[in-house]
Amino acid sequence: MARIIAVAVPKGGTGKTTTTLNLGAALAELGQRVLLVDFDPQGNLTQALGLRPADLEHTSYTAIKYFLTCFEPQLDLAVRRTEMGVDLVPTSARLNLANDELAVAIQREFVLQKLLAPLAPRYDIILIDTLPYLGVLVVNALVAAQEVLIPLQAEYLATESVTLMMDQVQLMRRSGLNAGLDVLGILLTMVDQRTVIHREAVEYARRVFGSQVPVFATQVKRSVRFPESQASHQSILAYDPEGEGARAYRALAEEVLRGSS
Repeated sequence: MARIIAVAVPKGGTGKTTTTLNLGAALAELGQRVLLVDFDPQGNLTQALGLRPADLEHTSYTAIKYFLTCFEPQLDLAVRRTEMGVDLVPTSARLNLANDELAVAIQREFVLQKLLAPLAPRYDIILIDTLPYLGVLVVNALVAAQEVLIPLQAEYLATESVTLMMDQVQLMRRSGLNAGLDVLGILLTMVDQRTVIHREAVEYARRVFGSQVPVFATQVKRSVRFPESQASHQSILAYDPEGEGARAYRALAEEVLRGSS
């Protein structure tokens, strides 16, 4: 059965999609069977992989809508093979509609878990890209996952969002929604070691959070190569294979595999 990892933190601009995409590509490079799930209505992961959300017949949203009608999981219809060596469950802006539809659904927190269950035996790792806030879609991702990877932008203002995420993980455990949910680690992103404020933010994060949960040794530096690679529908590993970004995500993939549950 697949390890299911939610990439989640209630803040935008932290590198969730970049991490989901490039960690997935790095894991596939190591021979892992990888499924990426775009569970953010912005659909940035879907578009980065070269798909147009408006053209898709089957998405994470259509699977949710069908399940709420028939209680039969058909997420496999949405799975797309990509040139990056990973499979993708794409999404579209219509996933926004699921917020209201799930609000009145039976066992609304467990829908994604039930959708993924038939797919899990086919993969080694499933990565879920989530919204930049807490709500029913993110709760679905946290119920479906065994682990959470928390991207932390190397700035003081971003640390509060990590605290909120860790509180949410504790809530998932205490409530019984997912008693075994673990924090796989905090990933420092958009790091610029040339600036004092970034170096201090990195040191602060390791000191404050490192005593509570793992903080990855790998750091992802700020680089224009990341948006360039996504605009060209490539992973950073394919776009700039010898660059610092590719090396970082390869190192992160090794850390993730060493931390296998």
